[in-house]
Amino acid sequence: TKLLPAVQVRNNIKDLVSNGVIDGDLAKQWKKSMDAKEKVETTKKKAEGGDVDAMCSLGKWYRHGKFGLTRNDEEAYKWYKQAADLKDPRGMARAGWRLVNGVGIEKNVSHGLVLVASAAERGSDCACDILGWWYLGGKHGLPRDKKEAMRLLRRATDGSCSVHHL
Repeated sequence: TKLLPAVQVRNNIKDLVSNGVIDGDLAKQWKKSMDAKEKVETTKKKAEGGDVDAMCSLGKWYRHGKFGLTRNDEEAYKWYKQAADLKDPRGMARAGWRLVNGVGIEKNVSHGLVLVASAAERGSDCACDILGWWYLGGKHGLPRDKKEAMRLLRRATDGSCSVHHL
């Protein structure tokens, strides 16, 4: 037997909870769940309309499994990539890291490094932090360069970056 969504029942419950007729822990949990679902739906509409803030929010929510979303690395990458395609430094940094590490997408170190470096040039504190650690450890084909690592890590933490998303 297949259950079908009972929109009328859901709407009745929503009205009863909203008006305080039904209260208690279950009502609070239900309201929290419905608020999260509405937040995700609203944010998806904004993202689909080209809003890079919404795209980055969805990437983060899928990355961490927030607001009722199941943790999903492929979806996280998809939303970060859309923001990156619009030259958003946050999307570039996060999509680039995922490409370099093969998280949610097939590994592509060279393309990922380009995205992260471009994000750092555009003022992303997160990208500076990522590159700093990679230079410090000589990771992903970058030379081990303590001076460059310290410059980037200092930049990531001293407030000189224009885009803050660490």
